[in-house]
Amino acid sequence: TVMAAAHDKLLINAALGLDSWLVMRHGGGLGCYFCNDVVAPENSMKNRTLDQQCTVTRPGLAPIASAMAVELMVSLLHHPLKQQAPAPVTSTKYSPTVDTSSEASSTLGVMPHQIRGSIVSYTMMTPTVPAFSCCTGCSPKVVEAYRNDNVKLVQEVCESTNGALLEDLSGWTAFRAEAAEKMDDMDEDFDWDE
Repeated sequence: TVMAAAHDKLLINAALGLDSWLVMRHGGGLGCYFCNDVVAPENSMKNRTLDQQCTVTRPGLAPIASAMAVELMVSLLHHPLKQQAPAPVTSTKYSPTVDTSSEASSTLGVMPHQIRGSIVSYTMMTPTVPAFSCCTGCSPKVVEAYRNDNVKLVQEVCESTNGALLEDLSGWTAFRAEAAEKMDDMDEDFDWDE
C-alpha cells in the first residue's frame, strides 16, 4: 500500500472472509484497505479463533474475487487517468453505483472503488470511501517517511511489535486520543439515562 502510494502505481487487492469478499482499488484520494481498519497491522493468527484468522473461506470466493479484481484492473487500464480515475458517486441504500458519467467510467464500464460481495445473500455493493488522513498504510505522513528512507521505515515497523510506531507516525494515536476526549466531554454534557 505505502509503496503504491509513494510511486503512484496501480494497486488492487482482494480479501476473502468466511463467506464474503472484497476487491478494492487504491489511489486517487480513495481509501486503501487499511483506511477501513482502525488498528496498525499485527499478527492475525495470534489469540484468534479459526474463523477470525482469515484462513477459512468458502470454496467459491477466491475465483469470484480474483475475477472481479482482474475486470476492475482492465477497466482502469482503459481509462485515460488509469489508477487516478475517479470512483463513481454512490447512493446511500446498499451503495449501488449510480454514476455512469464518462469521467467515472472507462470503455468497459463503471470502475467502482470497492466491490463487496456476500455468498450468503448472493449480493454485491460498491461503496466509495475517501482516504483516511491518519491511515497506517497510505496517510501522507507514512508515505513521506517511506520516501525519505524506505529501508529505515520498513526495518523500524518490523521491529515495532505492538504497531505503535505506525499508529504514532500516521497520527492515529493522536486522533484516537482526541476522539476519546470528545466522547468524555459528550458524556459529561449528556444524560444517557433520560
